[in-house]
Amino acid sequence: MSEVKELLENFIGSFKLNRMFNHSETKGAYNLCDLSSKEDAIYKNWKLEEELQAEGLMVKCTKCIKFDFDPATESLKETHIRVDDPNDHAETYTYTVDIFSSMANGKISCKRYFIRK
Repeated sequence: MSEVKELLENFIGSFKLNRMFNHSETKGAYNLCDLSSKEDAIYKNWKLEEELQAEGLMVKCTKCIKFDFDPATESLKETHIRVDDPNDHAETYTYTVDIFSSMANGKISCKRYFIRK
């Protein structure tokens, strides 16, 4: 788990996004604030490798969100599954210290790059 702590510290201290990851008061848990112009989503006390329920911001639906850390690639993966849709293909966002995120849904994928200031 030391790799997770080190990776998240790199994310928290390296760049400013519309997302904020913070350590929670609960041991081994985190808080995430996803800020947008329409509505903010705040997820408190979530843990790696545990699912949490959340409302979608773009499309009103209940999602199951799970965060996983892969020490081999030093990446944090965020997977969303729409609970109300049994045919849903999970969306997976991948974060690395290289400061870009990628998203994939089925055969469609994209990358978002961030610049250090």
